[in-house]
Amino acid sequence: MAERKVIPMLRTLAVGVCVLGVLGGAAPVIAIYSGGFGHITETRSAVLAQEGDLLLEDFPLTMLVDSVVLRGIKLTRMEAMSTRLLTVADWVGATVVVYAHGERFQGLLLAAEAGLVLSTADGVVFFSAYDRIVTSPVVYPGGRDHLALRIRYRDAVPGLTEVGVSYLAEGLSWTATYAAALGEGMLGLQGMATFVNRTGIDFLGAQVSLVAGDVYRPIPKVSDGYGIRALASFAEFDLAAVAEYHRYAFPAAVDLTQGVALVPFVSGDLAYTRAYRFSGGPVEVRVRFTNDLAPLPAGEVRVYDEGLFVGAATIGHTPRGQEVDLAIGAVFDLTGERVQELRQRLADNLYRDTYRVTLRSAKDVPVEIEVVESISGTWTITHTSLPYERLDAQRILYKVTVPAGGTAEVRYTVEWRY
Repeated sequence: MAERKVIPMLRTLAVGVCVLGVLGGAAPVIAIYSGGFGHITETRSAVLAQEGDLLLEDFPLTMLVDSVVLRGIKLTRMEAMSTRLLTVADWVGATVVVYAHGERFQGLLLAAEAGLVLSTADGVVFFSAYDRIVTSPVVYPGGRDHLALRIRYRDAVPGLTEVGVSYLAEGLSWTATYAAALGEGMLGLQGMATFVNRTGIDFLGAQVSLVAGDVYRPIPKVSDGYGIRALASFAEFDLAAVAEYHRYAFPAAVDLTQGVALVPFVSGDLAYTRAYRFSGGPVEVRVRFTNDLAPLPAGEVRVYDEGLFVGAATIGHTPRGQEVDLAIGAVFDLTGERVQELRQRLADNLYRDTYRVTLRSAKDVPVEIEVVESISGTWTITHTSLPYERLDAQRILYKVTVPAGGTAEVRYTVEWRY
């Protein structure tokens, strides 16, 4: 098979653009959502005529073009295009599809000099000749190819003008993790935000804020190709819409470069308690505190005691003033056993059950263990060896003191029906 010259799928559109000057602008303002997208607002200075075309460059390939909002200019037409012609060598490190010898091969492109070297699920394949190669520009790993917006405008005041641009883009995300260091009655909590930037663009000196909450993702209406044309009838994307969520603004500028970056965002000391709970499995150790610092976005809390990692748990979005209850692991020196001693059928749908819970401790001090029992149906406890608290419609709570190196029991009888 004769070797063919490869024509990349991504093309630069040749356009005649009369640009009177784009001079840069203020640092971008970025709101990042944990769902994997961001809202970027930029201001660019441009020298405009009364009407004409303006080329704005250096936008990410992951931009949702139909989300663009322009301010300070009256546009009549907008076109998105690539600003650089990619070659096959640019796709090294990306997942591609190669068509050769009447077959289709998919894998990671390892090299593209004397031929193509492709790592596939069946092994490494070398192509001295092939028909064509296809990849998505969004997965291009180098991040050097960008989008540009060709803006046709009218009714402008000639001269220097501030043009505002805001848009949604995929490839931006963040997560929260917390380190909780246990001390004498106080817990030192530090939150760390991890940014991920896969847009292919560096946002330097950005004013970054994080939005915590279950925000529904935007749906891209245009996913492939360029030469996208849109009318100027965009609705303004208003960040006030996040009022139902929590927004964390960083006081200092952040260089949001490609890849992963970590930034601390909350820290402080909180009073805490340690508790033990048995719910039929292992006895768990729990760490509890009231969040008096700030609204905490959902994330993993890693707990340390005397410098040693002792367990981790996740929290949901936690408002200020809410109690946090972390089950961080099983206790080595405490065990529990739950036994059903009796079941009687009193009627067609009425039963009487008796349970015994035995707790054992190898600790050298007495401990209190919370015993949580789940009960089905509509129920009434007719006998109990200890007082209990009703947690909800299906659960009760006993607080049992277990002596050092000893055992303790709780027994109860419940009548229940479906």
